[in-house]
Parts: sequence; structure tokens; C-alpha cells
Amino acid sequence: MSLLETNRLFTTHKAPLRYLVIPKCGCTFIKNLLWRIEHGNDHDQPIRVHDDDNRFLRADALSLNAADIRGEAHAFTVLRNPVDRFFSLYTDKVIGEGRKRYVPLRDVLSHKYGLDPHTQTVEGHRANCEIMIDWLENNLRTEVDLPKEAHWTPQSYRSRLMEKFDLKLLTLNGIEGQLIGLSRDILPEIATTLSGLEPNRSKKPVAKGQVLVPELRKRINAVYAADRKLFSKTRDAWANLTPETVDPAAIPRASQVLG
Repeated sequence: MSLLETNRLFTTHKAPLRYLVIPKCGCTFIKNLLWRIEHGNDHDQPIRVHDDDNRFLRADALSLNAADIRGEAHAFTVLRNPVDRFFSLYTDKVIGEGRKRYVPLRDVLSHKYGLDPHTQTVEGHRANCEIMIDWLENNLRTEVDLPKEAHWTPQSYRSRLMEKFDLKLLTLNGIEGQLIGLSRDILPEIATTLSGLEPNRSKKPVAKGQVLVPELRKRINAVYAADRKLFSKTRDAWANLTPETVDPAAIPRASQVLG
């Protein structure tokens, strides 16, 4: 692996955290954490922290290669329940404000497939989500209408990098405690650093549980079957660990989960 691939890992001068971004898996939250660690203050527009990607240190700038990263204790990525990731994409990038700075997914779904971006009913949002998961399945197979895009590309597509770097795998549900367990040996003040750092939560006009009925959840999990397996195995690996006090050596790595 060349140093060019370690360019994919965000890091800081202040602490040897190495982070592989997976969109819609807490990346805004983690980047704002890295910014706070590096600069000692918050980004002036936390929701727009991605606009300053060129201001983040990358692992290749430290001449780190794959073998170096594999031997490190604080190289990680974050995985998310694929159903939650799907609903976040819908509420943020299709019916939410995020659509204004995003690929024209909303326009495609509404103009060609009948999605109603202005619906205010549970039934309307459920119908929208059914349209969206059908379209995503086709797009991931044939790139219909739009090129495949990182926010809906399966998390499992990053498996090669997870394995190459043998990253530690965290889950978005419970991320703060897991980050404390991961980094308290190099950042004793990590709990304080995390304090007040708000996750990027899109406004949800209706409750996920009302919209995503069991049949629809099953459909999402079928389209993202590899993600479901990857997330479930990682979640299960964390099940008997206490995140804040975990032995860092016990944090699941890609070689354990994917092997």
C-alpha cells in the first residue's frame, strides 16, 4: 500500500488518533473532535467542518504506511446500523436542509419516481422511504440516474481499507464511551474534550419507528446486507465490554470482525 492510501486517514499533531471517514457514520462529530484536539477550540461552523478537509493533517504527511498503521493502538473507524444510516440520509439529504448542498438526489426521486418532499404524514414519509430504498438498490447495481455517492455507498465497501490498516471498529451508538476507552491512555482529558460536542443530528419530522415498519427495515437490511453483517458483528464484539474502561487491547479490530 502506498502512502497515498494513508491519506485517507485523518489525524492530529497532538495525538496519534488515525480516523477513516465513512460518510453518515458520525464523521461530522469525529472531525469536530479532531479539530478540537488539534486547535484547542471549536470550528467556527461545526456543521460545515467538512469544507475544511484540506486543513486536517493526514497520516501520509507523517510518512506512515500501512504497516505503521497496523501496529498502532488508536487507528479506527466508526460503523452504523444501516437502517439508522438510511434514515439519516433521508431526513438530512432528501427532505432536510442538507439537500441544498448535496447531489440532486431529492430532485431525481421526486421528479422521476414520485417522492413527495413536502409530505407531513407518517404514511407519506413511509412511501418516500420505500421509493428511496428501491432507487438505492438500482443505483448501487447500475448507477441509474446518478453516480454512486459516498453517503449511500455501503460501509462494507471500506472493508479493504479496514483490513489493510487493521482498524479498530467503533459503533456510532455509544460512540462517546468507546472513544474514551480508545484514547484515554493518550488523552487523559478526553471525557472533558468530548463534553458539549454535539452530534450532527438532522431534524426528523416524524419518528423513525413510525416510518420504518418491520417490512421496510427488512428491505433496507437486505439492500445493505453486508453492512448489516459487519455492524452486527462489531456490535456483538462490544456487547460484553464497558466502553469507558475497556482494555484497549480488547477493542475489536477489523481482523477479528472481518476474518
